Amino acid sequence: MNRYLDTIQHPWSREDIETAIFKKSLDALAAIEDTAGGKLWRSLHDLEDTIWIFETATTELLDEIRLFAERSKDGLFWIDTNSSACDLFIRTVKRKLFNCTHSLMALVDHARNFQKCTPINDYNDYQQTAFSVPGLHDFLQGLRNYNTHWRIAQAHWNISYNHLNKTREARFKVAKTELLLWKNWNTKALAYISQTPGSVDIYDVFTTYRKQVQDFYSWHRGMVLDTYAEILQPYFQYKRLYSGLQKKYHWNLIISHIPKKTNPYKHLSKYISNRDIELLLSFPHRSEAQVDALIHMLNMEDFCDENLRKKILALFLYIE
Repeated sequence: MNRYLDTIQHPWSREDIETAIFKKSLDALAAIEDTAGGKLWRSLHDLEDTIWIFETATTELLDEIRLFAERSKDGLFWIDTNSSACDLFIRTVKRKLFNCTHSLMALVDHARNFQKCTPINDYNDYQQTAFSVPGLHDFLQGLRNYNTHWRIAQAHWNISYNHLNKTREARFKVAKTELLLWKNWNTKALAYISQTPGSVDIYDVFTTYRKQVQDFYSWHRGMVLDTYAEILQPYFQYKRLYSGLQKKYHWNLIISHIPKKTNPYKHLSKYISNRDIELLLSFPHRSEAQVDALIHMLNMEDFCDENLRKKILALFLYIE
């Protein structure tokens, strides 16, 4: 691979990166992404994608259960002519339950691989603390295999009334007797199923487990950023330099093609937020202070050289 930056020792300077951009911009970016910090950051994003997929699948499942509970309050929902609607709800929840268990096990595998490549101290100890409900994780792992190799879990609606509070609850449950027909549960999963009175409540199971996932991976991300800061810092510095230099060339090009007597204020909404426009207008009109504030809003303080600043001033101050 013949990239300019690969021939330069670390740390790369601003001049190194600028030379690399002039030689071939995409090669410069690719070299930055191939640093140890770039690879680590990409791996962390891959893991976070898997977390997002699991959390999204769980949210969709829980929302579907809540939706059924709401719609089933209507007596017309239960008449024979609407039986297909109820059947569709059951199938939809089963599909989303299937998605949850599979995305969960993908998360487990990806997290295990990440820990092998990027180890974090106290990982196992905090994992046990976060996933504290005995047997819950093993049950969900078994449920994924149950769904894949046995049959889709035959969950059913359970509707109960609290006459004292005059409230009604619709829950989606899998009967314990049905789960135990499958003989491949491990010891911890069996213990979890056995302590459940009659049926496993799907809503409660995934509400609890999602909270544990959020707790654990919030801790894990913080530990990665802290533990590997020395590897990540040069990568983010290189990216900041690359991005800043590219913005400098971009703004030079834009301003060079704007006619001198164009009203610059008509372009502001393309590049900064309304809140920033309000802040910008709090500075003296068409002043150097206003121009400097704009440069700050565009995160260009370190990359706006004197030549570029003069061009912006000329645009705002009508300098020939």
